[in-house]
Amino acid sequence: MEGDLYQHVMYALRKPEKRILGAHKPEKPDAGRMLHEVLNGRLKTSRKFDIDDALMDEVFKQSSWAELTQNEGNLPVKLMTRNIVEAQSELRLPFKHCWLEFSGVNFNKHMGSLGWSGGYVILEDQPKTYVPFLTDSTGEKKNIYQFERIGVLLTEHHDGQIDAYCFHDFSEIDKVYVSMLGRSFKTESRRPPVDLDIYNHMSLLMYGMNFQGEPYAEASDGYLEMLRSVGCIHMEELFGKEYTKQVFEQFKEAWVPYLIRLSWETLRVLNYPWIAREQKRFERSKKGRSPKVTPRDSYYRCKIKLPKPDGVETRQLEPRDEAYGKRLHQVRGHWRVYRDEYGDFVKRTWIKEHRRGDAKLGVVLKDYVLTGGKGEN
Repeated sequence: MEGDLYQHVMYALRKPEKRILGAHKPEKPDAGRMLHEVLNGRLKTSRKFDIDDALMDEVFKQSSWAELTQNEGNLPVKLMTRNIVEAQSELRLPFKHCWLEFSGVNFNKHMGSLGWSGGYVILEDQPKTYVPFLTDSTGEKKNIYQFERIGVLLTEHHDGQIDAYCFHDFSEIDKVYVSMLGRSFKTESRRPPVDLDIYNHMSLLMYGMNFQGEPYAEASDGYLEMLRSVGCIHMEELFGKEYTKQVFEQFKEAWVPYLIRLSWETLRVLNYPWIAREQKRFERSKKGRSPKVTPRDSYYRCKIKLPKPDGVETRQLEPRDEAYGKRLHQVRGHWRVYRDEYGDFVKRTWIKEHRRGDAKLGVVLKDYVLTGGKGEN
């Protein structure tokens, strides 16, 4: 059911050592503070996007995803890295904290069609606990559990750094799996790689792209520079130093880069441009003395059909639809395209998320259901 994983994750974070696979109770009392304050805090303030299977199928057809996956990903390094550079350059978050949730079953089905490994864990059942293995090199087939739902939390810092965390659940197990490495993009706080061999390592961890012995000079312009501004977030206080190191060194979460990339591609479809056309004249209604108004808060789920026809929505100034103003609400980040009086392109700029309206009238909170199929909202 859509949205179930989000609630499951919030519940699991209250007692991670009991409700998260592979997690243990921190040795130091304050060691789990990062998990609670960072992850829990960002999840609580995130805007949620539920993505249905129809939209996932549309995203899989997008040229940027197709170029990433065609020929089972065995494309020249030049083409693969150019695709990744373009995808990251277009990455914009509609809100500071975004939660994207979609079907793990559909994701695994698609990955299987490419001949790639999907998202699953192999569990060794021990008294009162589960020990997850992230490859099929150990354990029997009956212990393999595929992900039911997948959630990707994307958060943006003030300096533009974007962090990504992945979460999963199962239909057979009442526990949540949290990917043991988070990913940071566009960061300056990470130390640049000094050993050239680390380039391929970080390329695989962050983007799932293997140089396969080709010279790094074959990479597209900007790709090596991007690798100097990425890093992994090690949650050792939750999973332990040894286990986290093993995941980092042996690529045991091979599906994570593709989950993150899938979330990027979904946001790219959502970030269709809004056209700004200047009107010659616009009459605003005159404000009179404001009567006493009872504040009214509301929450609802907005359904958006994607992709938009031609990827364009026209935005024009309109009179207020409420008698005494708008309630306080968030406006998601979006591309704005400016055209002149002849309809010719002038420029494109990103408008960050912002708030509009009067809190005295109430607050409107909104999450989103993103569905495939052409049409208006």
